[in-house]
Amino acid sequence: MSSHQIAVNAYLVINEKFLLLKRTKKPLIWGPPGGRLSKNEDPISGLKREVYEETRLKIEVIQPITTWFGVFNKKHLLSIDYLSYANDEDVYLSNEHSRYSWFSLDELHQKRSMLFVYETGFQLSDFMRAWIIHLCLQQEFQRLEKVYTKKHFKKYLLNQKQYLPEQKF
Repeated sequence: MSSHQIAVNAYLVINEKFLLLKRTKKPLIWGPPGGRLSKNEDPISGLKREVYEETRLKIEVIQPITTWFGVFNKKHLLSIDYLSYANDEDVYLSNEHSRYSWFSLDELHQKRSMLFVYETGFQLSDFMRAWIIHLCLQQEFQRLEKVYTKKHFKKYLLNQKQYLPEQKF
């Protein structure tokens, strides 16, 4: 028996905004999509599964941005949070959530007292970290597109580019 549960969350970016969902069970908080992993489940597969179950969105998981360890619902929980992209913003909520909204970083900052509760582990600083990584990746893709001309690498870049906001390329 493990000493704690493991969860994964997607700091999901599309059209320069982050997706947050409002839980239907206590605590009634806003947070990014995600959830607990099944026994022996790979974190990336588990995150894709959780996001799809909660939103019907298919995502591309980019990279970890932060971790959190604490007590949630009276259980020790290790959360691994990932920057992720989707190529669709049409959300279909499961019964686990009552509402959703796409927030820009500015909107998250303006509504931080309503959205971020210390005990949940979701903090404005985590979204800011995800945003910085997102911007750096956009710049790196632009640089790589200019430098590399081999067909196989261009094909890879074009496949990855579908998850980034179109107006930035």
